[in-house]
Amino acid sequence: MKKVLCLGLTPVLQRTLVFDRLETDEVNRVRQVVESAAGKALNTARALVTLGTPAQTAGFNGGDTGRRVAACLAACGVDACTLTAMKAPTRVCTTLIDRAGGTVTELVEEAPAPGAAALRRFTRDTLCRTAEAAMLVISGTLPPYADNEFYVPFVRAANEVGVPVVIDSHRTALINVLFERPLLAKLNVRELETTLEERLKTERQILRGMRDVLALGARNVFVTRGGKGAYLLTPRGAWRFTPPEIAKRVNPIGSGDCTTAGIAHALLAGKSLQRTVAFGLACGSANVESLTPADLDVKRVAALARKVLCARIA
Repeated sequence: MKKVLCLGLTPVLQRTLVFDRLETDEVNRVRQVVESAAGKALNTARALVTLGTPAQTAGFNGGDTGRRVAACLAACGVDACTLTAMKAPTRVCTTLIDRAGGTVTELVEEAPAPGAAALRRFTRDTLCRTAEAAMLVISGTLPPYADNEFYVPFVRAANEVGVPVVIDSHRTALINVLFERPLLAKLNVRELETTLEERLKTERQILRGMRDVLALGARNVFVTRGGKGAYLLTPRGAWRFTPPEIAKRVNPIGSGDCTTAGIAHALLAGKSLQRTVAFGLACGSANVESLTPADLDVKRVAALARKVLCARIA
C-alpha cells in the first residue's frame, strides 16, 4: 500500500515536562517526563498512522537523540529508516506544562545543518519516494542551510506522476511552491500575514489574503485562527468553520500538525473538502486534550468531528 510522505527537514526529540507549579528563578520539581518523536512532519506522520493511514517521513536524524527519535517512531508504527542520517545530533525541544497556571511553554533548539553529503542523499532518496507516495505533505519553514526553492523539485516530482500535494508552510518557501499548483495550502493567520506582508484583522481581510494565495497557484487554501475557527477557500466559494469545545486544554503543541494529518487522511478517503476540513479540525482539537503531541484518541476525534460547524460565507 502506498504511504503518505511527510516531508519536514527538522525532526525533534520532544521532552514534555509536567510541573504542579512552575516558577521562574526558582528550583522546580518535575512530576512527569515523557519523550516522543516530534517536529511537524513526524507529528503528522504519527497522527496519520494512528488514524489508519500508512505514512513515512523525510527529514534528517542523527546522534543519540536521533536513535531515541527512531525508537519512539518505531513504537508508534512509523518507519524511521526513511530519515536521512546526519552526523549532528537531532535537536531537542522541551515543553513545560504548568498545571497550576494552566500555561504551556515551549523551549526550541535550533536545528543543526546536516552537511552537503547528507543533503544530496536526502534529495535523491526523497525524490524517489515522492514518485511512489499516496500523497506528499510538506510541513514547516526552511532552515538557513536550505534555499527558498528547496521544496520545489519534490512538488514537481509529485506533479509528474499525479501525487497530490499539501503544504503547511509560509513566506517564500510557500510562495515558490504555489507556482506548482499544490492541492492545498495550509497556514494560520499569522503565517498568512507574514507571507503577504500585511495585517489581516477582519474576516474580509483574511479572505482577501486567501484569494491572493489562490491567485498565486494554490488550488485550495485553508487558514486557521486557533480556537477562533478556520476558513476554507476554493475556486467555488468560501466557508467558515467553528471548532468544537474541548474537554480540557492540556497541551496545544502539535495541534496544527494533527489538523494537517486529518486533512490528508480525509482527502485520501475521498471526503469532500468541507468534511475534510471538519475532520482535520477535530484532530487538532483532540490533540489539545493529550499530554504529548500527536497521541490521538480516534474515538474522540470522531466525536469532535460531528460537532464542527461549517457555514458558507461566499
